Amino acid sequence: MKKNWAYLILEDGSFYRGSTLGTFPSEMASGMMGEVVFNTSMSGYQEIITDPSYKGQIVIFTYPSIGNYGVNIADNESDHPYLSGIIMRDYCEYPSNFQSQKTLDEFLQDYSIPGLSGIDTRAVVRKIRDLGSMMGGLFPEKYAADKKPRDFEKWLAEKVELLKNAPSMEGANLASGFDGSHNRVFLDEYSKQKESYYAKVGVLDFGIKKSILRYLMDEGLFPVVFPGDIPMEKWFNYNPEEIDGFFFSNGPGDPAAVTNGIDNIKKILDTKKPVFGICLGHQMLTHAMGSKTYKMKFGHHGGNQPVKLQNSGNVIITAQNHGFAADTGGLPNPDISRDINPNDQTSEGFLDSKNNILSVQYHPEASPGPHDALGIFGQFRKMVEKYKENR
Repeated sequence: MKKNWAYLILEDGSFYRGSTLGTFPSEMASGMMGEVVFNTSMSGYQEIITDPSYKGQIVIFTYPSIGNYGVNIADNESDHPYLSGIIMRDYCEYPSNFQSQKTLDEFLQDYSIPGLSGIDTRAVVRKIRDLGSMMGGLFPEKYAADKKPRDFEKWLAEKVELLKNAPSMEGANLASGFDGSHNRVFLDEYSKQKESYYAKVGVLDFGIKKSILRYLMDEGLFPVVFPGDIPMEKWFNYNPEEIDGFFFSNGPGDPAAVTNGIDNIKKILDTKKPVFGICLGHQMLTHAMGSKTYKMKFGHHGGNQPVKLQNSGNVIITAQNHGFAADTGGLPNPDISRDINPNDQTSEGFLDSKNNILSVQYHPEASPGPHDALGIFGQFRKMVEKYKENR
């Protein structure tokens, strides 16, 4: 395969040259920009690439070889990738897997997503761990090796200036526009069986993963999806009497900026129906309950994050994907059980059993990752069951 070359450029002026895959902009002076984050999962690159929570970000894979088992449509977490690009050390051109339908390169080309291989990912990750997440861009190589150094330096300075002026993730509402349509085929297929479900739960979609919908359904909870960032008064076909609980989904961006979503959650809390939040939903629930969130240095992205459960003292290993954290210490109820990450003491969730509120920062559905926390979907189902019995 003929190699084309491009650069990963960071806003601090550092740059890394690699070979391209996927699709790069045709205009040589342009590129794809986004917040650069790293994911530590050892597999599951397709699920990561199609997770809407990565919207506006460039993902670096710390596992050295990517593309080994190809791509198949069943592993997509949404209808298409929402991220800005991917970075890897080695790309496997010839996957080996009986389920593989195409190569990762072909998949990226289908959705016009750029990628770079041959990058010293360890060096980039160490930089991000030291300095924190920063803006970066993927730019096709403009100057040949025989050009004068001053020409490259000028080109590089132009790109760094672009990155410094790019919108920050803080204050960015990237959850707007999600309404279930990115998983419409999946929902339509399962809706044929809705008569067999125990209860209906209203799902506020801020960029939900398909796996979450599947596990809700496996518990007998039929998801009625609403666009989370649209005022509740404008929801189509919303009948509150049909809903026995609510779920607040994962998603991209700054939770504090999703003001319509936070207002919706406040109104839902007034109904006293059981609620369950994951990731962005957990953070927005924290806002709705009177506390706040803050930007982390480089976030948690991967399948090996520990969570200490305060009720039992046990530690579980979880999948996580977030750059913001909730300040659950600011919640008004001192009796709330709070879980923490032993590595940095950040919030990992809370349970307010008195008010039927369950919320976690991590991803119990994993995809990819461990299933230590999968039972939390059953815990939510029991809350819904109890509410239905007593209503």
